Amino acid sequence: MKLFRKGSEGREVSDIQGRLVSAGFLQESCGEVDQGFFSDETERAVRAFQQDRGLIADGIVGPDTWRSLVEASRVLGSRFLYLHEPALRGDDVADLKRRLNSLGFYSGKEDGIFDSEAAVAVEQFQRNSGLAPDGIVGTRTAEALMRLSRVTKPTSVAAVRESERGLPRGGITGRRIMLDAGHGYPPDPGEVGPTGMRESDAAERLVEPLGNMLVDSRAVVLYSRRRGEFLPEEDRAALANQLGVELVLSIHFNASPDPRARGASCYYFGSRSYRSPYGYRLANHIQDALVERLGLQDCRAHGMAVPLLRETRMPVVIVEPLFITNPDEEALLSDDAFLARAASCISEAARRYFMGLKARGED
Repeated sequence: MKLFRKGSEGREVSDIQGRLVSAGFLQESCGEVDQGFFSDETERAVRAFQQDRGLIADGIVGPDTWRSLVEASRVLGSRFLYLHEPALRGDDVADLKRRLNSLGFYSGKEDGIFDSEAAVAVEQFQRNSGLAPDGIVGTRTAEALMRLSRVTKPTSVAAVRESERGLPRGGITGRRIMLDAGHGYPPDPGEVGPTGMRESDAAERLVEPLGNMLVDSRAVVLYSRRRGEFLPEEDRAALANQLGVELVLSIHFNASPDPRARGASCYYFGSRSYRSPYGYRLANHIQDALVERLGLQDCRAHGMAVPLLRETRMPVVIVEPLFITNPDEEALLSDDAFLARAASCISEAARRYFMGLKARGED
């Protein structure tokens, strides 16, 4: 897909602006809308929309942002929802899952994807409401959901049910863990440091000792890609689902136009009204280990909804231990001793996660 950014113009930009107006992020009276020109106001609106949706807030409309703009136009009751291949996606599905979870019918994580858990929850709701239990959300089912939601306290059963199903415990032995080295050069180097170090190469260098440590811990380690191989993000998620792994650790490095930016951050699946209890726990275990044991600046753990986090059925954490654009931190990525220590932090955090230990911030 063509990327749209500041300076772009034309019919496609007008479409993007119209969707931003409908979603409440851009004023219809903005002069850029009439001209179909992507300038400052549109860029600010795109960044605000991306931040609200848990996407990378770079102000550029690429495939992920475009899909989210399309999904944002979906309203519960405007179309039939049912199990379909590929799965139906949109804000209407996210609203459906939120309503079902708030009524006590567990529909899975509130990711805007109509999956088998959503279909089962719809059938349970329909039986409870005296409707035909066909798993299809048509007009009558949507109306019943919205009617009940207006008189029901908005609490969600999702996190409770996921915890009841069993946050991991019992140790790391035999656990199936996928390691995902971000990007893949050629063709995708990721970010590039001031001396030319590619993010994809640095990720591969960290994944190697991390994999060895996890194997030493008697975990079963699988890899999303080989060295020097590229795999689109959606394919990585599909592979993790296909292999039935219990955890994915995706290694990336942060970047900023400001070369002084530094520190570690981790990302788990989270939307406006939901966060994965599994991902939250693991992300904070990793974040704490990187900050406390390596002395890195704490850029915190954050919820996001990028495809790798959203499309997977198991917890996934994207780990960004350093800013590759910071000269001092880029230099650390050439230090085998530092990489071994960083790998040890991540491995130990995974062990704590599989032991069932709570992370900071949990109730």
